[in-house]
Amino acid sequence: MKKIGLFLLIIIMSAFLLTACDGLVPSTPDEGYDEENTELAYLKVIPSQLEMSVNQSKKFEVKAYNSDNNLIAIDVTKVKWVVSYECIACGAVWKLSPTKNSLQTTFTPLDVGSFKVWAKFEGTEIKWTKANVQVN
Repeated sequence: MKKIGLFLLIIIMSAFLLTACDGLVPSTPDEGYDEENTELAYLKVIPSQLEMSVNQSKKFEVKAYNSDNNLIAIDVTKVKWVVSYECIACGAVWKLSPTKNSLQTTFTPLDVGSFKVWAKFEGTEIKWTKANVQVN
């Protein structure tokens, strides 16, 4: 009798979780662009923080948002990507491609340490954002 009760409890809880998922998980904002308020308020690099290994490649993406925190479209010809490394005298110990005209770039570290992958938008007001990358 206990086995049947436990089995029914598991079935009921599973059914509840399956039907209530939309209510328990916060909804993500509409991935469509806001076409009314298109003034750029800030940028985000996704992912914003990451741990990587030497010679591992990772794609980064820049997203633009308005003052209502809604995604907006931006002119990709005004997007530039750069990397900074903890050792300025070490030179470029990374690969980054493309470095401009793209909402995405692929970063490959060639040494261990702390890197920052920066995205810059050169509109009427220059906006910067970055991702912190720790390479082990």
